[in-house]
Amino acid sequence: MKKMNFGNKRSSKGFYIALAVSVIAVGAVTYLTLSRLNQPQTPDSSGNTLENTTDWSIPETSAVEKSEPGVPKDTPQVIVKEESPAEEEPAESAGAPVSQETESAAAAPSSSSDLLIMPVSGEILNPYSGGELVKSKTLGEWRTHDGIDIKAEEGAPVKSMGDGKVLDIREDDQWGVVVEMEYPGGITALYCGLNDDIKVKKGQEVALGDVIGSVGNSSLIEAAEEMHLHVGMKQDGEWIDPQSVIASVE
Repeated sequence: MKKMNFGNKRSSKGFYIALAVSVIAVGAVTYLTLSRLNQPQTPDSSGNTLENTTDWSIPETSAVEKSEPGVPKDTPQVIVKEESPAEEEPAESAGAPVSQETESAAAAPSSSSDLLIMPVSGEILNPYSGGELVKSKTLGEWRTHDGIDIKAEEGAPVKSMGDGKVLDIREDDQWGVVVEMEYPGGITALYCGLNDDIKVKKGQEVALGDVIGSVGNSSLIEAAEEMHLHVGMKQDGEWIDPQSVIASVE
């Protein structure tokens, strides 16, 4: 008679039941987990949640450009600054070159009483050298010419170049008969090589154009030159060019 094995059949049935329970348990856990994750999170009542206050929304372009009918769009206001009237510039700036006419006007005396004129009528034979050496025809050597030589005939009247005073009358070993005059502006003038027929006295006040003497040949240091009147001039003790302060009168 064949013997039946019921123990093995009972064990297999228990295994499948345990497996089914495990599958059901895993499925339940998975379902609960997914359901929990899909639910919206509620703020923590404890107040530990961080509040996102940053507004990341971007305004619509249409909302910016849109305006109500009849209301003009805002336009930037241009403020024009009113400039103060510019000061008139001088005709000539300090750095601009000065013309000869301007220099002559500056050098000319400010009034008729300060006007200096040529003492005799004639051309300038030898100009003021300004400290440069020139060769003397008489001495044959190089030296400065501290004055001007005005061509004139012997005996021609020599006039005072302005209103002034006679400082000295002397006979110099080199320059012959000399009359020294004082004029306004710190100017002194030396009339050299005159004849001995002097018309003024030391200390005398003279007016512009008064005759003080005549052209002579008493100057030995310039005896080889053409007949002329030598005029030397100083201002505040320094030699200057007489032509810089003499205005020619027709």
